[in-house]
Amino acid sequence: MEKEGKRCLRRVVLVPAPFQGHINPMLQLGSILHSNGFSITVVHAQYNSPNPSTHPDFSFIPLPDSSSDHILAADGVAFVLELNAKCKARFPEC
Repeated sequence: MEKEGKRCLRRVVLVPAPFQGHINPMLQLGSILHSNGFSITVVHAQYNSPNPSTHPDFSFIPLPDSSSDHILAADGVAFVLELNAKCKARFPEC
């Protein structure tokens, strides 16, 4: 019984890249982890948000969409660094 209580404390925060084809595999991974006792939080871009009703046991947290398309087009590394900075500001305790 004590082991079950500790299983509920395991949380995974999934952050799919905000590009085409990244959300569905991340949600599939989340489903597998959830079936093994993990609590799942998905952090996603607002413009590319998944449908929360398809995964009612997950928590979904949108990141603000202030990324410029020109940054992504010009420099993928700068875009990822900007995304990391947003995640850090949103989740200071993680």
